[in-house]
Amino acid sequence: MIVANIPVIEPPLWAILERKLIDTMNQAVEPLLQKYVRPNGELMWPPSDNYSSIHALDDTYESFHNWPLFYLLGGDERLLEYSQREFEAITRQFAGYDTGYGYPKVVKEYEPGYDWFHQGEGYIFFYLLCMADPDNAKNRERAIRFAGFYLNEDPEALNYDFELKLIKSPHPGSAGPARHNFDDFVPWTYRDWKEFYGLPFQDVEGVSRLEDIRNAEGAARMGQAIKERMSRGDTPVNLAATSMVANAFCFTGEEKYRLWVKDYVEAWIERTRQNGGIVPDNIGLSGKIGEYIGGKWYGGYYGWTYPHGWHSLGCALVVAGENAALLMKDPAYLDFPRSQIERLMDLGIERDGTLHVPYKHGDAGWYEYDLWIDGVLYEDGAASVPFQKSKSPILWKDGWFEFQPMEPHFMTHVWYMSMDPADKQRLRRLRNYRTRDFERVDYSIKSKKDWGGHDQPWAAYLDGEFTDYPEAILKYNLAQVYYRLEYMRRDRQDPASYKDSYLQARNPVTVEGLVQLTMGAPRIIFNGGLLMARLRYYDAERRRPGLPRDVAALVTALEADRAVVQLVNLNVMEERELIIQAGAFGEHRFTDVKYRIQDGERPIEAVPADMTAFDTVERTERVNGKWLRVKMHPQSQITLDLGMKRFVNDPSYAQPFMNEGTVERGSG
Repeated sequence: MIVANIPVIEPPLWAILERKLIDTMNQAVEPLLQKYVRPNGELMWPPSDNYSSIHALDDTYESFHNWPLFYLLGGDERLLEYSQREFEAITRQFAGYDTGYGYPKVVKEYEPGYDWFHQGEGYIFFYLLCMADPDNAKNRERAIRFAGFYLNEDPEALNYDFELKLIKSPHPGSAGPARHNFDDFVPWTYRDWKEFYGLPFQDVEGVSRLEDIRNAEGAARMGQAIKERMSRGDTPVNLAATSMVANAFCFTGEEKYRLWVKDYVEAWIERTRQNGGIVPDNIGLSGKIGEYIGGKWYGGYYGWTYPHGWHSLGCALVVAGENAALLMKDPAYLDFPRSQIERLMDLGIERDGTLHVPYKHGDAGWYEYDLWIDGVLYEDGAASVPFQKSKSPILWKDGWFEFQPMEPHFMTHVWYMSMDPADKQRLRRLRNYRTRDFERVDYSIKSKKDWGGHDQPWAAYLDGEFTDYPEAILKYNLAQVYYRLEYMRRDRQDPASYKDSYLQARNPVTVEGLVQLTMGAPRIIFNGGLLMARLRYYDAERRRPGLPRDVAALVTALEADRAVVQLVNLNVMEERELIIQAGAFGEHRFTDVKYRIQDGERPIEAVPADMTAFDTVERTERVNGKWLRVKMHPQSQITLDLGMKRFVNDPSYAQPFMNEGTVERGSG
């Protein structure tokens, strides 16, 4: 056991802010539940029991996605209770609504059939719930059963072709491949939101611009083309299903789950190789690239052309690379998403020092639609401003279009998993020098629904460039919580007018800063990622996940074989004891630890020249395990320089309390 005994005389501001944020969010969840959630946990949306749609289940789960993660970080035990209650209530509530296709919106407690761009968003709530409480037998059973939908273990949900290693539909789920869902697109009628995405196809007769779907004939033709070309076969967005299978592996350790992830990811790697190094976005049921789109490798559902391009593809590829690296214990799988990022960088156009990479690929045609995205290049050289019209078409070059600064989370996650200096250089190359997002915290308040967006300044902090980042992000996180609380106090909206995302706009839990600072990790990939983290904590006294009360943590350095973390116990009267785990799933191993302790119990001067100066000695101890126990004296601090070997253990939800004898020196 490591004992921290160096006194804290001047508490670090980051430590005070960290504990203030945790305490504030512990209080902030009650007002939301009391005002916006029914006593049984069910939501106030939809306003009618006659609601029918294949859409929107993901948004309801998303409303609570970070609550179990907050508990994992050290939030109150109530967060785990509330999280489980809400998952049960939403699942039960939406099983009572119809999809419009002859089956309920929830079948066997699971999405009956929908794309993995949205399933991924919704089910991060479930993954984090499983991680937060691995002793929950009901969730363990669900995890195994849900993964089984993709291993053909349910005869009514034969979603996977084991021979060709493909998922049979862009809308898989507990009711099997759901091609009939695409009747929802026939006709493909005009909606205001379509103004920001353009056309899925440029070769549909009678539809040469978005305006043409205002008439019934054009809408019918485009809808029929969407169904014929997009509703069958596999798409890369389905790679996010690897998280559901990896989740089951973390419960059971069964080899079948690891093999499925390996086979499925490697099948997509091979398809990418066959396609000249670019991942194709549509695979027919025969295994042929472009089978239903005239041989074209682009144009699939949630693919390169429509609606989000790289945004949705990139998330799925990074998630797949992370999950394969985790289960196979081999970071080489990160070369899959890395190769696509490199290809886009090679195609990029530099403007004002910032690299603009193409997010989409499609046929020549009409590209005069509006944009809600910032910084996309037009043909006249100008860049888009969200929701402002341009007189110039969007730049289309050799099939590629929507050139824009790449969102940082893709490369951040690749670098974080690989720890390759070349990946760090790629991340720096992708900085946005117009917004200079790497040297500031965005106080716009109107944050993304994942409450993220600060990967670049966090990386800059680790590089020693943005030294005030811990205090800046924690102040911002507090501002987010205070803003949401005030919003709820003033909110007079009629519940009958709520949308499916009404709780997302009110959720007061924000964890990006806590994940980065305490775990030394980037925010989860929102579209289906598992929590990848260098460090994780347990309260040894209360035998639960998370930092103990009054304890703050700050990861100050990350290298391939090393992590440095500062710990502070702000309680001036009581000891605190914690267990540190190497990796979110215990996938890493501590080799040794270096630290300093106070030398003896010599009295200090009544009026010392330097109140922070104490005689200390350096210690080095061998650990050789995934757990390390630390006892912190009242009002104490310690810096641990942790030697590590990464990706040496099978990932597992096992907690240190399952084998108490393993944590004294961290073996396990």
